[in-house]
Amino acid sequence: MAGYTYDTSGQVYFFVLTGLLVFLLPFTYATLLGGAERAAARVRAPCTGWNRKSNEVKRAGGQKRLFSVKSVVLALGWLAFAVVVQRARGIQGEGPQFDPFAILGVSSSSTEKQIKKHYRKLSLKFHPDKVSYADDAAKEEADSHFVELTKAYKALTDEVSRRNYELYGHPDGKQEFSAGIALPAWIVEGKNSPLVIGAYALLLGVVLPVLVGRWWYGTRKLTKDGVLNSTAAKYFHALKEETTFPQLLDILASSDEFAVDPTLVKLRKSHSKTATDEYARLVSTVREGVDGQKGWEGYGTWSPAKKRARVFIAAYLLRLPISDVGLLKEKYQTAAIALPLCSGLASIALAHNWLSTYIAIVRLQQFLLQAVHPTSSQLLQLPHINPELVARAEQQKGAKTVKEFGALPANEVEKILEGMRESEKRDVYEVAKHWPIVQFVDAKFEVTGERIVTPGAVVSFTLKLRLAPPGQTNEAPAAVDALHEVENAEGAEKSVEELIGRSRADEGVVPTPLAHAPHFPKNRKPAWYIFVGDHKLNRVFVAPHRFTDIGEGTTRTVRMTFQAPPGPGLYTFQVYVMCDSFVGADAQKDMRMLVEAPKEGDDVSDLEDDISEPDEDSLAGQMALMKGQPVRRQDGPDDEGSEDESGTDSETESSSSDSDSDSD
Repeated sequence: MAGYTYDTSGQVYFFVLTGLLVFLLPFTYATLLGGAERAAARVRAPCTGWNRKSNEVKRAGGQKRLFSVKSVVLALGWLAFAVVVQRARGIQGEGPQFDPFAILGVSSSSTEKQIKKHYRKLSLKFHPDKVSYADDAAKEEADSHFVELTKAYKALTDEVSRRNYELYGHPDGKQEFSAGIALPAWIVEGKNSPLVIGAYALLLGVVLPVLVGRWWYGTRKLTKDGVLNSTAAKYFHALKEETTFPQLLDILASSDEFAVDPTLVKLRKSHSKTATDEYARLVSTVREGVDGQKGWEGYGTWSPAKKRARVFIAAYLLRLPISDVGLLKEKYQTAAIALPLCSGLASIALAHNWLSTYIAIVRLQQFLLQAVHPTSSQLLQLPHINPELVARAEQQKGAKTVKEFGALPANEVEKILEGMRESEKRDVYEVAKHWPIVQFVDAKFEVTGERIVTPGAVVSFTLKLRLAPPGQTNEAPAAVDALHEVENAEGAEKSVEELIGRSRADEGVVPTPLAHAPHFPKNRKPAWYIFVGDHKLNRVFVAPHRFTDIGEGTTRTVRMTFQAPPGPGLYTFQVYVMCDSFVGADAQKDMRMLVEAPKEGDDVSDLEDDISEPDEDSLAGQMALMKGQPVRRQDGPDDEGSEDESGTDSETESSSSDSDSDSD
């Protein structure tokens, strides 16, 4: 018969251990290893100065703190786990299983005669009638020991007892089964019932609904891009087809996130009189400088949060010096909030297929991550570079971009950076040599199973890219002249996935390290976007395809599909590859695609009917003839139909060769 008892010996520790592991294992993984940024942080940087933050970011506390809230919770959780394990080790477990050989003190290979002889010796020593006892407790213990000896002896010599021992592990047969519940006994004690019921009611009736409600209503306030619904509504009404960059900054500054962010609210309340005076000077500098020449329409009617956000975004892009630590923290917190909001702007621009606006938004992401204003030089992305060194590089060597600067010989870079410390020179030179500039290797598209591109057909687009940093001496690949490249049907064999139009896994995937962003307070993994558009019509034809992993020295193959235009003609468009992290590292290629109307004799419906008809000499064909249904007749090799078919094939091949298109 089974019995159940609540724990009185500390078995509840095992229940606590299980609960701690259920929480600690996923939390530890998410804290230490989870997320794209943490994965990118484990990838080796291309040079020593790649992930180094600027001194101003360090001064503002932009680097990752050693003791964050998550790290403290994680440490306390594992400390509690260690304490519970130590307590659980002291719990006395159940007694050993019944072992007659151990009780009698004989070997398992002993014969029955040896067992009987040994038992007689033990009986003379431990029999209750042969031993004198000092008290009743000793007598009771001796009696119990002698009973165990007798049971062990019978288990090895008596036929019934031995069978019970072999079947049930005990000479007396089945034993009572007892199961302990790993909960302390005080939970079921009557005097504690009100407290236990109250705790359950508080947990299930108050705490759990509050947590679920906060999560639910918190997610309802956000779009799929993580932007507040009220902010997305502002973006929807403010964005236009030809939105300029200054207008984008005004729209971005109007986001409600800047008004409700708790860190920004706390910083604004803690400003001193000195900080207020410096902020006023900062506003004057921004409004009278290059950033104040465009945008800022309706500044007087803006909310205080929008005004501060717009000023600090401009101060961040222009890298204006700020002495007050509180204002410095507010500047970097504003930049950290602004960058993720660009995804909401991009979603609205893509919903309208606005090409120029979407390109401006991607460039806004680049400028925000690198802390570079559109009117400033790209060279400011390099570490330790200031406007004086930029002017020297442009005047002496004509290097206006990172690509041009990275292509300079070491001796010329030495002249430009004269007066800088050797370690800083090495950082500038190495970062420029590894700047991830994208380059086209090959591009083609095809309609699976077809020789030409027909209106409305599903086009398979294959694009091969590589990174071509200025420090690489490899020769550039042949220029991509045509996007319309139809595979020869009699050429190389295709895989099953290609024949059915299924995209294979991307090739050339190499883990990408964190983006070089010395002036951005957080780490970020770079991403690239491939999209197709027409700048004449200002329309995005193919929605952006996002990928992240591409390395130096490898060719990354990206496959995507899109629908061909609805009408025949020669279409000219552009393929863009843009990065959200680096200014001046993008690529663009003009392409042409010839869309032809289906030719006579290539009717798909006729082909399907022909395939659906059974052969005349097959069983299905004979049954179809009996029912009066059409069948496919088998023509002889000398029939005219064969000659016509071969002539059609040759004509198809010649027409296919004439349909190849060239690029601009």
